[in-house]
Amino acid sequence: MRARLLIIALGLLALAGCSPAGGSGTGEPAANEADATFSLRMIPHHRQTIEIAEVATQKSKDPFVVDVADKIARAEAGEIEQMATYLRSWNIKVPGDDAGATHKMAGMMTAKDVEALKAATGKQYDDLFLATLSRHLRSGVDMAKDAQAKGEHIGSKALAGKIIVSQTEVLAQISAKQKS
Repeated sequence: MRARLLIIALGLLALAGCSPAGGSGTGEPAANEADATFSLRMIPHHRQTIEIAEVATQKSKDPFVVDVADKIARAEAGEIEQMATYLRSWNIKVPGDDAGATHKMAGMMTAKDVEALKAATGKQYDDLFLATLSRHLRSGVDMAKDAQAKGEHIGSKALAGKIIVSQTEVLAQISAKQKS
């Protein structure tokens, strides 16, 4: 994965040097390695969130859990499209849906975590889903903060900011639910 990111970064640097204003010709700064890395990691991260959210909407009887799962899945599906558009515009291949590789990335749930979640039922399921989703969203917030600090692409940084705000809000809602 590191070698792939290095190749992508070198490609981005080459593209930035060849285009006016360092970007698309709009005066917007070109993407850098942090921008590309953000999308390359966040797309699989979001896909994993959607995977467990779909299970929650089918298994849970708790309206809060179902609502959170539905909202986060819809939001993240749109964000995946936005990041995929950025990657394509930077001539970077959009990550595939390889669950085996995905579970090995930093900040991701392991296959064992996902299986435990799928095996749980009732209140145990709801509690495990909220705890698992919280850990997962916190890692997403950390990735987004890193992208905001190190990225250059205006759109990518704005998306990272949106993710920080929306996922921090969901984390607060989950925390309040867990305390009630």
